[in-house]
Amino acid sequence: MVHDTITTHAPEPTATQRHSVVAGLVDDTVETVADLYPRGRAEEIETALRETHLPALQEAGYIEWDPETGEIEPGPNFEEAAAHVEDLPAPSIEMKSGSADD
Repeated sequence: MVHDTITTHAPEPTATQRHSVVAGLVDDTVETVADLYPRGRAEEIETALRETHLPALQEAGYIEWDPETGEIEPGPNFEEAAAHVEDLPAPSIEMKSGSADD
């Protein structure tokens, strides 16, 4: 059975979003997925995080992530990723807990 529907795709994954996860854990500013929402485009970015970035970081062992509760914590290989945070491009998006307005 074929359904004709219009679909929208999540934006292409970026190193910036992955950087925000790892950097937020290093800085203790990220505990749940909600801590990663920048202002604006939250639904679009949440989809990209949940479907692409967080699973990739978890598979690499950099984070432990519970999709049901949204909790994120360092994984068994976290120190490997944390050691390279300064080498990653600076994020161009504001994390909710790291913005100047909070």
